[in-house]
Amino acid sequence: MRARSISRACLDGARASAREYTSMMMMISRARFVTVATVSATSAVSDVARVERAVRRVNRRVSRAVESFSVESDDGARDRAEVGGRDARRGTRDAEARGDVERALVWFHGYGDVDGESWREFCEVVVAASGKTCAVVCPDAPLANGTRAWFKPRLRTRRPDARDWTCDGIEESVERVVRVVDDACERYGIDDRAKVVVGGFSQGACLALACAKSELSDVGGVLAVRGYLPDRSREFRDLRPNTLILAGGSDPMVPREWSFEAGRLTGGDVVMRERLGHELCVEDVYRARRWITERFSGVR
Repeated sequence: MRARSISRACLDGARASAREYTSMMMMISRARFVTVATVSATSAVSDVARVERAVRRVNRRVSRAVESFSVESDDGARDRAEVGGRDARRGTRDAEARGDVERALVWFHGYGDVDGESWREFCEVVVAASGKTCAVVCPDAPLANGTRAWFKPRLRTRRPDARDWTCDGIEESVERVVRVVDDACERYGIDDRAKVVVGGFSQGACLALACAKSELSDVGGVLAVRGYLPDRSREFRDLRPNTLILAGGSDPMVPREWSFEAGRLTGGDVVMRERLGHELCVEDVYRARRWITERFSGVR
């Protein structure tokens, strides 16, 4: 994993994308809340810097998590880490409940990450141009043997006893996610799940996609970054949330065929960035922004 592998072309593209937002409304974090402000040309430049900073910070954490994951043996901590335990924290240090919240983004971190709160900066950057007052909810996965995980991972390799990795614990985590989403709606006075987008990175993206099978098929959208569809999610309701899958063509953790499989089964759009691995690019942020603005604008 290279935390600084963002290309110059990618950065130039990000700055070009930022200029498209100079006439739009953006959301600025104040006192753990996101309020509406008008973007000027100067603030657009500042926004590019903020996006780049958020991406760098995410990539540093992801790099450490991937390195930690890679040194564990197949019969080691990954197999020992039961994913039960306490519920995920419901909205870690999220916005204080207020009656003017219009939308919510519920975001799930990846396997082995620090916690959900570490993704707040990224999430606030993503919703920054939506023009809506948005609550950001970033729960923590259960902690077992020093590792945060929503479920046991799906891997290309087999276990020592020749069994496949079957995403053990996914059902319990899906139940947690439903509670987190419903609690957020109640807390912020959101009267329709269609006003909520669920998303995540890596294993968190897998969890968000799994919930779209049936339990949360009525949310406003699913944003999956470097994720795949867990084995439990083979059939979907006729009602499917709009889904965007941001994938890396050189991702060693999530093979490209897993991303395309998720897109086929969910009916979602797959954006494949050929040279990227299990990391973020600033273009991912701007693509996610455009998509989430469309999702939040399409619901009354």
